[in-house]
Amino acid sequence: MVIPPGAPPELTLVAQRFAETNRGIVSFHLHWTMDVHAGFSGRREDRLIDGIYEDGTIVKVRVSSYTIDGKPAGDAADAALEQGYEHPNPGDVFNAPFDPRYLSAYQYQSNGPQKIAFTSNLRDAAHGNGSMSCDVADNVVDYTYQPNALPPHASSAEVTDRRSEVLPGYWAVTQEIQQYKGSYGPFPGTGTVQSTFSDFRRFADLQSALRAI
Repeated sequence: MVIPPGAPPELTLVAQRFAETNRGIVSFHLHWTMDVHAGFSGRREDRLIDGIYEDGTIVKVRVSSYTIDGKPAGDAADAALEQGYEHPNPGDVFNAPFDPRYLSAYQYQSNGPQKIAFTSNLRDAAHGNGSMSCDVADNVVDYTYQPNALPPHASSAEVTDRRSEVLPGYWAVTQEIQQYKGSYGPFPGTGTVQSTFSDFRRFADLQSALRAI
């Protein structure tokens, strides 16, 4: 693990703690919603997904429900959604600034007691500028950032994630809220994406987890 020059000393402990509490095969349930409004139009998507983490990376998901404006999205959309989670495109998944794999992509500075600010010059949605808060045991409990790249029609965005110890010795995101502002044609618009993770379970191996979801 290489700590970037000038980073606060506590970053080393935070990154080590993340690595220690992010290991193993763990299943989860995800309820994901998106609400977009612009002018007189709107769109709502609702997803119920069961998935598996392997050392913190999603390796398998199964969609149990996916609706758009209250109607089933269809088998093709379900399959594409599963593919997107299991094999995301580069830049689709945020590279957390406390993950030892991504420390070199950020610059850091202290931002008050148990808070670290981070910035990145990489102009994609996998990186951003913000800050994280830690507890006395060096666990990241929440972080907020502005992505360095935005989806179509968005002019600004803010993402907030909350983390907790969901199993003994295992920490994960339990809630994420993404808030967007922008426009669609002549109309100002807003968008909110909310993800709630629950029902975490640990397994001895991947095959056992696959049979359970």
